[in-house]
Amino acid sequence: MDSVMLLDPRWRIRYLNENAKRLLRIGDESLGKVFWKLFPKEGRGNFAKRCQEVMNRRVRSFFEDYLPSLDRWIEANASPTQEGISIFCRDITEHRQAEEDKLLAQKQMAHLARHDMLTGLANRMFFRECFDRALSEKGAAGRMAVLCLDLDGFKAINDTLGHPAGDAVLRQVSARLVQSVRPADVVARLGGDEFAIIHPLATTHDDAVRLARRVIDTLCEPFTIEGVSATVGASVGIAFAPDDGTSADELIKAADIALYNAKASGRGTYKRFDLAMHAQLQAHQQVKIALRGALQRNEFELHYQPLISLRSRRVTGCEALLRWRNPERGMVAPSEFIPIAEETGLIVPIGEWILDQACRQAAQWPERVSIAINLSPVQFKHRNLVKTVADALSASRLTPARLQLEITESVLLDESEHNIQLLQELRGLGVKIAMDDFGTGYSSLGYLRSFPFDKIKVDQAFVRDLPHGKESLAIVKAVAGLGHSLGMTTTIEGIETEAQLAAVNAEGFHEVQGYIFSRPVPPSEISKLIDGPLETGGAPCVYLANGPQS
Repeated sequence: MDSVMLLDPRWRIRYLNENAKRLLRIGDESLGKVFWKLFPKEGRGNFAKRCQEVMNRRVRSFFEDYLPSLDRWIEANASPTQEGISIFCRDITEHRQAEEDKLLAQKQMAHLARHDMLTGLANRMFFRECFDRALSEKGAAGRMAVLCLDLDGFKAINDTLGHPAGDAVLRQVSARLVQSVRPADVVARLGGDEFAIIHPLATTHDDAVRLARRVIDTLCEPFTIEGVSATVGASVGIAFAPDDGTSADELIKAADIALYNAKASGRGTYKRFDLAMHAQLQAHQQVKIALRGALQRNEFELHYQPLISLRSRRVTGCEALLRWRNPERGMVAPSEFIPIAEETGLIVPIGEWILDQACRQAAQWPERVSIAINLSPVQFKHRNLVKTVADALSASRLTPARLQLEITESVLLDESEHNIQLLQELRGLGVKIAMDDFGTGYSSLGYLRSFPFDKIKVDQAFVRDLPHGKESLAIVKAVAGLGHSLGMTTTIEGIETEAQLAAVNAEGFHEVQGYIFSRPVPPSEISKLIDGPLETGGAPCVYLANGPQS
């Protein structure tokens, strides 16, 4: 406490030390004057109330308060004396401001983790959360509908008018959807041009049908982007609880199948899920069957996407990404088969193969280049994970410190104590542990306290509207500072433009990854990228803010 003043029972100032004079902006001429006449605004607030309590009850009081006359926050300790009261106080304005800034950043991050950055709608995670809550509240007999929809002709807008125009259309679509639903409904953007609505039924199934027609009609109206008129349509799939399912997974899958049929029927229409569409589920099963033998038939490949040092513009590491080249289906998108591999447990043997192949490949690279491998939460349920990693390192003779294992927050959400123990055992091997998709989950900040990660890898969702998005910029700045404070490497993925690259470079990130340098490439091409400094302007980017990279 560095500012001291003494007041007598009539509230006259009897003593001020030099610090108090500076804090209160008064001098010796104030001695003998009534404090509240000098500071009338404080006489009506909590400061005066606490001082009065000390004077009357002769008890000590410790408190914080804002002094409007000085526009400062103080921390005060007031005590009774024989001549009146003594007040020891300290200026805590900067500390309060720092706390408020930190709280604001945390609130922004929590909001962004549950909402789509482009449209402000609920994102896929928040949508599932609302879905599960609605089902649990209504029980198995609850009556609700889920509508899945995507836009017809949206790709043509991106191709002809550009991605900024496509983003503008998505924002306008979101606004129209919100205007079309009731307050009790939940509207979400699931990704790209895919949207979904949770619609509790007031009376009959006709409620959802009327909503589907209303959505189709409103989205058929032309959109205006920078003076240019553009037209898109929408197709809608509808599923009902409990008729078509009693869980979020069942209902979303049913609505997706209905949507597929609506688009196959000529677009601009809606379809309700029925048993005849069950053939689509059988196709899902066929993928499962084909996936079971894919490893033995050597159908899997690894592609590598470089991680670039912002300081040297050289490759510091490469992320191994799984690809499936099926003889009948061609190259199968990871989003199609990875969830099935996790669902069936096949991700465990596939993950072992990835570790072995990636470590062998990395052993051929220069010592300065590391290899990053994603671990599935399913792999953490098998106790041989640590042995699998150790065996891959031993067989390849790769230096353990060159292996980076990337995990998402879902690993820590599920059996966190067991999984943290596994992470500690992996760290004991000498490998690096990175948190992937940082900022998109519930408690990413909290988990940085529970385990000392070597790297924070920021999700591309926080990049798409840089450098102009103020919220994204605030989050990026906060994460960069957090990484520096904790001594963790900071990497940001999804960099696609020079403006985005300049924005993250200015905030002090260590590494970047994205199409601006290179898309994932086969092993035969990655060595060329490793050998020299990288320039921007690699392979053309296919997806921007309205579609994820793969």
